[in-house]
Amino acid sequence: MSCDPYMVVQDIHMAVARTLAPRTTLRAYAREADWSGFRSVVSLHAHTCYSREVLSDLPPYISRIPIVGPRFVRELEGRRAEDDAIDLARGWWHPPVTPRELFESECRQIDRSFGLDSMVSITDHDEIAAGLDVRRLYAPGRSPISVEWTVPWAEGFFHLGIHDLPEPDARAWFARLAAFTERRSTESLREILDDLYDAGILIVFNHPQWDLACVGDRTHTQRMREFLDLYASRLHALEINGYRSRQENGGVRRLSAERGLPLISGGDRHALAPNAILNLTRAATFAEFTAEIRDGVSHVVVMPEYRQHIAGRILDSAADVFGSYRAHPAGRQHWFHRVSCEWKGEVRPLSHRWPGGGPFWVRSAVGVFRVLTSPLLLPLWQAALRRLDGPSPVTPIPTTP
Repeated sequence: MSCDPYMVVQDIHMAVARTLAPRTTLRAYAREADWSGFRSVVSLHAHTCYSREVLSDLPPYISRIPIVGPRFVRELEGRRAEDDAIDLARGWWHPPVTPRELFESECRQIDRSFGLDSMVSITDHDEIAAGLDVRRLYAPGRSPISVEWTVPWAEGFFHLGIHDLPEPDARAWFARLAAFTERRSTESLREILDDLYDAGILIVFNHPQWDLACVGDRTHTQRMREFLDLYASRLHALEINGYRSRQENGGVRRLSAERGLPLISGGDRHALAPNAILNLTRAATFAEFTAEIRDGVSHVVVMPEYRQHIAGRILDSAADVFGSYRAHPAGRQHWFHRVSCEWKGEVRPLSHRWPGGGPFWVRSAVGVFRVLTSPLLLPLWQAALRRLDGPSPVTPIPTTP
């Protein structure tokens, strides 16, 4: 069987095969496959309405939105000199999905596609509230308390997935992590990682090839390698990310081979669509799954959604972000409730400044964007993007356990 041109699934690098196979595998989902050799499916790395997403990164992405984007950015830049200008460098936005909605949508996908037990690890940016919420609703073994931890490094930063904090000490752990992120801590990174490792907590290097801090590819690669030289022994896996390109994920596969670290899934969803990359396991609880990964055993499966053009999937997610949700509590129903910016020295929701959704140019831009990303037109964008990219080499891949 052959993979779609846009899938990242390929045979693991020969070096990985020598060091990890058959304990670490990467495969494409096939509906007819027999998954009975596994007990559970694990969904890792997902973001809820508690997550604070950086706003300063938005203009470059908005500018790429067809028709609407360039005008929106021009209008935004043209208003920077005004007294009431909104500063996107000082603020954040929240994904539209609640912890319960996220957990249940991941479980539905797993039940529908595999018929196996499900485990879901929510990793909001520097926040554990979603994990605590879900923990109260579902069995602890299925819903670990986790976080995507921002680790300052040189002139930039990295993200580590910290999964399954012990519940009695979760807030104390989080306080330590947050203090380090905010540079309030006197502890060294080595001390914190050693303690996390010794506590049996799963530590994942999320999207290691992504230049999050925009320091430049060469500088990022150099800093990432320096980080791994010092701390690879305290990491359990490198993430294959559901919203990064096949080229970037290919680099992670090569890095996995070079460093002898297992691959692990990370869907990185920020909207309504469930994660497109998952982990299969023979474990019954998350603690057992963590033990598997720490032993170098990982079975990653790529879902069909990853075949879609990544730009189209991002547009689809953006449409969810700009959507309205009448069933949500007041203050979270509209996009301008979920975006906070600095205005006159104070960070507040945009709804404080724009109670009706903003000036006409903002409302018209959002309205056009919603039309362009409607269920009727989004497939046309997907087809156009695939045609624009042209054919890619096709690589045979394993499709069964």
